[in-house]
Amino acid sequence: MSVQTPLVQAIAGTGWQQVPGRLLDRTDDDPFITSEVAAALVRLNPQIAEDESRVEPVLRQVKMLPLLAANEGLVETNLAMSRWLRGLVVVDHEGIHGSDPVRLIDFDNLDNNSFIVSEEVRYGTPGAAARFDAVLWVNGLPLVVGELKTPLVKGLSWMTGATELVDVYQPKWPAFFAANAFVFASDGKQFRYAGVGAPVGRWMPWGSADDQGAPRLQRVLDAASSMLAPRVVLDMLRDFTLFERPDDADHGAGLHKIVARYPQYEAVNLIVERAKHPTRRRALIYHTQGSGKTLAMVFAAGKLLRDPALRNPTIVLVADRVQLVTQMWDQFRTTSMPRIQAPDTAGEMRELLHSDRRGLVFSTVHKFANAGLLNERDNIVVMVDEAHRTQEGDLGQAMRAALPNATLVAFTGTPIANADHDTFAVFGDDQDTDKTLHTYGTDDSIRDGMTVPIHVAPRKVEFSLDREALDEAFDAMADEEELDEQQRDLLAKKASRTSTFFSNPHRVAAVCADLVDHFYTTVDPLGMKAQVVVVDRGACVTYHDELDRLLQARYDAQVAAAAEDPNAEAPVRDEVAVVMTVGQGKSDPADWNRFQLAPAQEEALLHRFRSAGDPLKFLVCTSKLGTGFNAPIEGVMYLDKPLKDHTLFQTITRANRTWRNKDTGDAKRYGLIVDYVGLGQGFARAMMPADPDGGRKVDIDGLLDVFVSQLDHTMLRFSGIDVATPGPQTLMDAQARMPNKAAEDTFAADFQMLEGIWESLAPHERLQPYRAQYRFLAQVYASIAPTTPAADLLWHRLGQKTLALVHEHMHDIAVTHASEVVVADAETVQQLLDEGLIGDRGEVEGKSADDIIDSIADRLKKKMTTNPADLHPVYKSLAERLDNLRERTLAAAQQSIDWLRDAFQLATDLTVAEEADAAGTLDLLPDPRVGALTQIFREFAPGDAPVMIERVVLDVDAIVKQVSYEGWADTNEGDRLVRKEVRAVLGRHQLHKVPGLFERAYEYISAHY
Repeated sequence: MSVQTPLVQAIAGTGWQQVPGRLLDRTDDDPFITSEVAAALVRLNPQIAEDESRVEPVLRQVKMLPLLAANEGLVETNLAMSRWLRGLVVVDHEGIHGSDPVRLIDFDNLDNNSFIVSEEVRYGTPGAAARFDAVLWVNGLPLVVGELKTPLVKGLSWMTGATELVDVYQPKWPAFFAANAFVFASDGKQFRYAGVGAPVGRWMPWGSADDQGAPRLQRVLDAASSMLAPRVVLDMLRDFTLFERPDDADHGAGLHKIVARYPQYEAVNLIVERAKHPTRRRALIYHTQGSGKTLAMVFAAGKLLRDPALRNPTIVLVADRVQLVTQMWDQFRTTSMPRIQAPDTAGEMRELLHSDRRGLVFSTVHKFANAGLLNERDNIVVMVDEAHRTQEGDLGQAMRAALPNATLVAFTGTPIANADHDTFAVFGDDQDTDKTLHTYGTDDSIRDGMTVPIHVAPRKVEFSLDREALDEAFDAMADEEELDEQQRDLLAKKASRTSTFFSNPHRVAAVCADLVDHFYTTVDPLGMKAQVVVVDRGACVTYHDELDRLLQARYDAQVAAAAEDPNAEAPVRDEVAVVMTVGQGKSDPADWNRFQLAPAQEEALLHRFRSAGDPLKFLVCTSKLGTGFNAPIEGVMYLDKPLKDHTLFQTITRANRTWRNKDTGDAKRYGLIVDYVGLGQGFARAMMPADPDGGRKVDIDGLLDVFVSQLDHTMLRFSGIDVATPGPQTLMDAQARMPNKAAEDTFAADFQMLEGIWESLAPHERLQPYRAQYRFLAQVYASIAPTTPAADLLWHRLGQKTLALVHEHMHDIAVTHASEVVVADAETVQQLLDEGLIGDRGEVEGKSADDIIDSIADRLKKKMTTNPADLHPVYKSLAERLDNLRERTLAAAQQSIDWLRDAFQLATDLTVAEEADAAGTLDLLPDPRVGALTQIFREFAPGDAPVMIERVVLDVDAIVKQVSYEGWADTNEGDRLVRKEVRAVLGRHQLHKVPGLFERAYEYISAHY
């Protein structure tokens, strides 16, 4: 079956004229249909139409570019050609004063263009010509080239076609690809595309998951019809193509072409339409972490700036941290976006917006604080990165007040919907489905190969705490220091924080030893690197020093071994680095200054980490790289910090980027999280998409009414005091209205109710008129609140001594590999659903191995007798399988699926046994090993063979037990031996010709041995 014919016909059905390659008006050595190009020049350029002699000079310049590709480089030439294609090149015509841009394509009126799709297009010279399966010509320019493979030939796939385009056609015949918008390949099963120069590992699918149930060929035809429609091809050329010179060493040096992914294409078009809507001014874009949100913002900004309906707009790009703004700026800068401005101060930003400056403006949300009204134009579009946190509070309110008529487009990979924060309510439009303009979730991204699944390898860090001895030691220290009860309580509270246990030097040593061993046996051989996330900045320093010590010891051992082997390569000393904020607080220890980095130094450090082959293998951080950090080479995250919900999701998805080892060609299959905290179900909750309807379910209007009533009541006490000018005298006057402790307690109770409502609802617009009164009451409350001892001084004096006491009484610290499964990606769940082993996702998400085993064991215990000899063989077999499950320690990848599959199959078998037991037919069930084989033989054996049945069964059992071993079916040799011996047994007993007998027997053996 040929894919070429139905695919080309499908493309033609979208608006292309189908012309076979042999009938095109061109010679084999011409990359263009020159007559069509010349006709377009006349048709689309009035000055050329006035005098057609002007065609030839322009045509000569256009046709010269493809000839440069062999020397200048294909991507560089493609960039130069794209300027011509998009009408950005200005030409002086003879006899005319001034110059005008030349149009080769009409992007606005498609009827002014010719669209031709051709099969079997030849290009080259005699004896050295290529033949392209499909070419799409716009005005005679080959904008799209496709390579198609049959699905019927083993070993051929879309990847074969893509490899030919990348490794053969583009290098040997680059001139034909000079005008290329993108290339595609298909085998009738999958459809993939990319820009010229992109390696096969970066080719992408096109199309949403809506039609995943359709036949494969139909899905391919649908994808081709969608992407290769004339309007989309021209959109991709003009608005969805970027050229980037990345700083990321993982991408290599030189110019790279970036073509939009389909979720970016869909989202950007929706954003532009929303920006032009007369009344709807909000939009939420939910694209999962690692799927290209920042690039979507780049594409959106470019298309918004070019849209004439928006009348030369201003695009404001906002983040809540300087680091994120810097990363956005770098992405826009490397793609050569025009008119970009990044004001250094709040004053500069306000002046830019107030003075009506157009183009792109980068800012943190903090620069809008107290900005007031800056601009009332309605063609301002504000695009917010990572839309939650500060943008939901007072700063977000200030931003909206500064630009009241702007369209607000919020991007997030981690929307929040709970009682405290609701991304959907704050940024979404109620008329949009799920209050989201466009969604591209984790499952979509993994399915498309844009990100890899996240798998979890749990660890247990166990220790014993001698509580009685610790209490005695603490009391002794407190007595010696003459501490009162309040001081004792303060020290005890600070010392009982989570970080106390995490910072124990012996615990740190145990965790570091485990992670170094894991890294060099599991991750380093694949060429990938590690991020270590710890509880606080102090832990960053401790972990760095311990890891550095272990790396030095490893290096010393390698040097010693190399000294005894004259042929050994010189070992390389691997490195660990810390990325954290240092020096902004006076309390930072002087020793931390060694980790203080200027922005350029930090970027150089991260560049080293991203670079394959660089000895910087470990990055230690606590929060600084939690969002916005992109390092595809990161293969594992060692997590030793308690996190939850969206913060956990943002952190662990640092490891979900795709990556391919350039030396071996091996691709990252999944990102691994080694969990030293025991977050358990937290992973499942973090990976679960936020529910747009799961946010605040409170009567907001009712609470606001209560707030206003309570505020009026509380303010009666302070009638006559000028709350608009707070100061020392104002506070003294307010305190005078509370002459005794009872009055202070009454006021405190009133204020705490106000505070609770304010913290829940701010920055609701109905609260704004009461801001001054609330601030006054908050100052009064702070002035009468009970004072605590000088906490910082007390902790500075006795904190380290208290921590040392706790650490001294922590014993038997050990890291064990826990047998816990956490389903942290859609792949595992979907496989179990497809196999019918679970009924819904709730049966497995977040459940541990112990949870699953215990539920089966509880049921099995009821059937176990006190005398093992009386135990029915069926239950005995189930018990043995249960014990086997308990003993298995899980890795994070396929073994998680295998373990769960076995667990649910065991539960299924137990259900069958329970039902048979209740019906009194348990003895009729087959023996767990031999009986089922007997049934297979009885079903298929000839009528005169029953006498030999038991002998055959015993022979098969004996053979299988001799030659099989754990995992035999996973190896070619084990599988071959079992098949050979089983066929030999059947042959000896003249059963080898019975139809279906061998297959059924082998299926049973492979499933149960």
